[in-house]
Amino acid sequence: MTDPQITETPTEARQGETSNHMRWVLLVSIVLAIVSVAAVWLTIF
Repeated sequence: MTDPQITETPTEARQGETSNHMRWVLLVSIVLAIVSVAAVWLTIF
């Protein structure tokens, strides 16, 4: 017996957030992480 084929549109199959808001959150968090590491590195050395 074969399994029935499930057909979904790309929008139905997509599970992640696609808004620009999440891109800004990612960008700001990466910049803050880089600045934090640089600040720690500069205070140690």
